[in-house]
Amino acid sequence: MDEKYFPEKIEEKWQKRWSEERAFEAPEEDPRPKFYALEMLPYPSGFLHMGHVRNYSIGDALAWYKRLRGFNVLHPIGWDSFGQPAEQAAIKRGIQPREWTEENIAHMRGQMQRLGVSYDWSREIAAHRPDYYKWDQWFFLKMLERGLAYKRKSAVNWCPKEETVLSNEQSSGGICWRCGTATTKKEIEQWFLRTTQYAEELERPTWSSWKLFVRTDKSRGTVRVLSMRHLRSAEC
Repeated sequence: MDEKYFPEKIEEKWQKRWSEERAFEAPEEDPRPKFYALEMLPYPSGFLHMGHVRNYSIGDALAWYKRLRGFNVLHPIGWDSFGQPAEQAAIKRGIQPREWTEENIAHMRGQMQRLGVSYDWSREIAAHRPDYYKWDQWFFLKMLERGLAYKRKSAVNWCPKEETVLSNEQSSGGICWRCGTATTKKEIEQWFLRTTQYAEELERPTWSSWKLFVRTDKSRGTVRVLSMRHLRSAEC
């Protein structure tokens, strides 16, 4: 018996069998107790890197653990593919954002499947496709109908070269993370959600194993929620 491990031969064999037997699909009628395992959905930048491998290997280990403990594990996957980064990348390449995004998803899906992560691929979603973002629109319209969505001006981090809004992390040190241009503050009109409407509900947590601490800043119209299992005190 050859004791050497040849991943190209062994892993492809079992991955093919898992696919043929639909081993990781989670049928709703399964009588076993249910467990939902979800990692953050990757942004389809084009190639997986070791950060992806680390993140999704950890999630897969949990999914396997629960599966082997007798649970019907729903372990879905999808793509956080709708937004400004795809538009900026497409502009630079002179192609349509959808074309660039779909090509990246196809490549990264192949890499993810080659890793053998135990996803239920029958439930794959992508945030830029109409069959998904129609529900984003539906939720937004419901919040707008109830007076929970509103517009006002507010300062944002702005890259004058990319002509786009940046998060605090993307403009750390006053520098655009994409092009290195010095960022500025810019007042623009934008949408907000009136989360303060739910402050009282959040102050009465129902999760027995977690403590929720809510900080309300009515001057900004926001509610910050901290979920920390062993937090002993918090500023509220």
